[in-house]
Amino acid sequence: MKFCVQLNPQVSIDKPGAQLMPTLIEQVRVADAVGFDAFSMGDHYNIPGLQRLNQVPALARLCAEAKHCAVGTAVMLLGLRHPVTVASELASLDVLNDGKSFFAFGLGYRDDELNAFNLTKAQRFHRFVEGVEIIKRLWTENNVHYDGTAFKLKNVSVDPKPLQKPRPPIWIAANSDAAVTRAATIGDGWMIGPHSAIDELEHQVELCRQTWSAAGKPGSPDIPIIRETFVAKTRKEATEKARPCLEQLYRTIYVKWKQNEAMSDSSELSWAFDRLSKGRFILGSPEECAEQIKEYGNRLGTDYILPRFDWTPGLPQKEILNSMRLFGEKVIQKL
Repeated sequence: MKFCVQLNPQVSIDKPGAQLMPTLIEQVRVADAVGFDAFSMGDHYNIPGLQRLNQVPALARLCAEAKHCAVGTAVMLLGLRHPVTVASELASLDVLNDGKSFFAFGLGYRDDELNAFNLTKAQRFHRFVEGVEIIKRLWTENNVHYDGTAFKLKNVSVDPKPLQKPRPPIWIAANSDAAVTRAATIGDGWMIGPHSAIDELEHQVELCRQTWSAAGKPGSPDIPIIRETFVAKTRKEATEKARPCLEQLYRTIYVKWKQNEAMSDSSELSWAFDRLSKGRFILGSPEECAEQIKEYGNRLGTDYILPRFDWTPGLPQKEILNSMRLFGEKVIQKL
């Protein structure tokens, strides 16, 4: 089992911007020291009331703090970006981190983001699908030509190419069955977001594997999964500390962003906390967290967990770092 700390570069607009990077640097230093395999962060734009560091430059700066960890984008909103720019930025990120990287791409679903880039959902879709193909080619070929609906390239090369050969893995974020099928078809795996519970995911994991096999792809798809995580000495302590933050995040921010509309049951994010957290969050003592992680391995076959200890709104930095250290020393070391 591998573990990648999922960073949160997003805070209230009221906080000083100068505090953002020092906070992330501390978290990456701790992750690197206590046994995490990687660090990553997500990608959003145009968020009223909130601010966040841009994904690529922030990750590039954080690579300087890591002696062992890989770096990843979980998730980059490729539907909003130009693939030549993305291919160049991420190839450079792989080079900066000595060939240790992974990259997860998503469509982007918030209207505020689509409006900021003056894109329709149909345009976003074509840009996303074509972008994945173009990036793969730019990382492995020279003088790329491409004639698509969204993009047309003539004699384009990206150098330096990634150090990782043949190229870094590309994981595709998905919620619906159709999107999971797409992930298995065009990606190296399916990046599971934090919102869906394990009971809902079992049939989608099977769908992913069936689609992968039907496409004639060798081996099996990667199935990394992001989980909200907090570990403390006892389940009671972990829940008391994490619950106020997670309830506000899931019942207010995610509903406002219409994340619930992408789920099989749009009422899920309003469930009572005990029901909401079951099979969705990793919470408890080190022993309890280890057992919850084993369940993901047994039921979903995933061997890559992305725990997220920091949320919006979040706990004080001291609490976050203490939980990360306890997770590294008492959970990672036992798995």
